Amino acid sequence: MNLAYDIGYIFTLCERRFIMKSLKLMKSIPLFLFVIISSTLFTACIHSSNSNLDHTTLEYLGHSSIKIVTNEGKVIYIDPWSGENYDEPADIVLITHFHYDHSDIEKVEAKKDTVYITPSFDFEDKSTSSTFPSTKIAGIKIYAVPAYNEFHKKEESFGYILELGDVMLYHAGDTSNIEEMKLLSNLNITYALLPIDGIYNMDPIEATVVAKIINAEKVIPISTGEDGFYNEENIRMFNIENKEVLKPGDVIELIKE
Repeated sequence: MNLAYDIGYIFTLCERRFIMKSLKLMKSIPLFLFVIISSTLFTACIHSSNSNLDHTTLEYLGHSSIKIVTNEGKVIYIDPWSGENYDEPADIVLITHFHYDHSDIEKVEAKKDTVYITPSFDFEDKSTSSTFPSTKIAGIKIYAVPAYNEFHKKEESFGYILELGDVMLYHAGDTSNIEEMKLLSNLNITYALLPIDGIYNMDPIEATVVAKIINAEKVIPISTGEDGFYNEENIRMFNIENKEVLKPGDVIELIKE
C-alpha cells in the first residue's frame, strides 16, 4: 500500500514508538481516520525529537547560510538568505555583516525572545584577557572573530565561533587570510566553515592555506561562487584532506572525533 509506505518513511525521521503506533492504528481504523491521527502523532513526534536530539545538526542552506538545531532543540540561523528551510522559529540569529546576501532576517520567524547577534552587538566579555569578545545565550557560548578584506571593513564584519557542547564550530563570514587566523589554531576547532569564492573572499588556494593554519578537524567550504552560485570547480580546487563537502540542503550531525 503506497500510502502506508510513504507515511512509514516519513515516520523514520522520528522516534520508533510513533512508527509502531501508526502501524497498529492502520490495521484497526478506517484510512481517513488513520491519516488524521497519524498527522497529529507526526506533529508531536517532530516537537519531541527537536527538543531531545541525540546530536546537534547542521544544515547547509546554501551560500553562507546555515541552520543549526542543537541537541536541546535550540534553533540557530547564520547569515540567512539562501535556501528555503527556515520553517522553525529562531532562538538565535547570527549576522556576519549586513550585505544583502547575508542578512535577510525577514526569512526567519522570530520568537518573543529571539536574540540577534550582529557586528553592532554589545558583547558581555570584552576583557583583554579573552582572545575574542564573547557572550552566552541559551547555554551556548558565542565568540566574535575578526573578518575582513578589501570588500569588508573590519569594524563592520565578524566571523563567529559557537561552543555546541564539545563541538567548536567556526563560521568565518566573508574574509581573507588575516593575521587573526593564527589565534584560532590553538582553539581546537571541530568544524571550520570557510568562504572560497575568490571574488569577495579568499580563493580556494588561499582558503587552503587558512585551513592549515586553523587546523580544524573538518573544513566545510561555503560561499563557493559568485552571487550564491554553487561552484564545484572552486570546491575541487580547495585541496585539503579534511574537507567535508556539503551541497545546499545537506544535513550533518556535528560530532567531535
